[in-house]
Amino acid sequence: MDRAIFLLLLFSLSFAVPACPAYPYKDYVTSYTAPVKPPDTLLQYCNWNLGEICLLSNAFNTTDDKKLFIGESIANDSFAQIWQWNQNIKFGKYPPNTSKSSTNIKDAWVSIAYLNPSVYDNGVYRITNSSLPLIKQNFTFVVDTRKLSGDCKDTFRICGYSYTINLQNTSSSLTATMNVKSEYMVDRYHLVTHCDLTGCWVTCDYYRTDDHKDSLSVSDSKKINVTKFNPTSNYSLAAYYNGLLEVLVNANDSNILFQIGNSSFYKTNYLYRIRNESGPYNILIKEVIPNNKTSTYGLSILEQNNSSFRILAPYSYNCSLTISNYFTSKMISGCNISNLSNSSTKPQIIPVKPKFFDQLFTIACLTVVAYILHLIVKRSMKNA
Repeated sequence: MDRAIFLLLLFSLSFAVPACPAYPYKDYVTSYTAPVKPPDTLLQYCNWNLGEICLLSNAFNTTDDKKLFIGESIANDSFAQIWQWNQNIKFGKYPPNTSKSSTNIKDAWVSIAYLNPSVYDNGVYRITNSSLPLIKQNFTFVVDTRKLSGDCKDTFRICGYSYTINLQNTSSSLTATMNVKSEYMVDRYHLVTHCDLTGCWVTCDYYRTDDHKDSLSVSDSKKINVTKFNPTSNYSLAAYYNGLLEVLVNANDSNILFQIGNSSFYKTNYLYRIRNESGPYNILIKEVIPNNKTSTYGLSILEQNNSSFRILAPYSYNCSLTISNYFTSKMISGCNISNLSNSSTKPQIIPVKPKFFDQLFTIACLTVVAYILHLIVKRSMKNA
């Protein structure tokens, strides 16, 4: 009777065991090993519906070859293809940047993998007001389920884990912070000897519950610049000379293209190349390369004053000025000469003095021609 009362009392004590809080995720491992670096995505995972890029990539053997091939295959206005590529990258446990570990949370990392759209410009990511971040993260929840010293039995209750990702945006930086919380409980049992008038016996009785809580924060930041598009470039018609049109182009913006008929004038302050980040996952992004360049086709530059150009071109009613920045463009079109009189004074075209090496090349060509003529004349005189 006394033993029955004791067991009933012991059963009532079990209701005092603390309950395990609810967490949204329950997966865990009991034996932890650091994640192994996965194969390079440019070598292994090129199968994401990028057409010829992936069909032909097997012809290359090195990462550099494939980087070059993909870089050349994705055009300058290729935000859609880059976004497609980046969205389909299969990030694993291996950290693409720095990671942190605690007692039960191992190799936690978060990455602002990409901002769509964005371009990389000397350490700064230029974005628009509507650019969206692609956030990737990972970690491992580890529970040591080995029996504790001195216990006759341990019952592990995995409460689980939760995590949140917060974005903090300032005018010059974007920071993603991941906060992870985990918890598990161990109900510990000790051997206890019980005695009454009939004798003694040993039972494995509930001793206490250890609550193992853990938390960790990790973050990733990018320097950003919200780049607005406020074009100020323009052009005006200055004079008309019997089929030739003089145009004043104010090329105030970084990239402009003036076209008239089949002739064109192009000025750019930068070009692009494809940059890869977060190896071995290889996030792709357009990188700005400074390239102060002016080129013409079928027309002449009469004069340049800083960013203003005076151009002479064959007249065509179809003319336009396209102004571009990193993300968008604007076109101004039309060449109406009804308000221009046909001038009898033709513009003075000042020839551009050749550069030194151009002069040297010209001299070398003339020397070769002169030598050939000398040989021809010498042979003719000998035959005579």
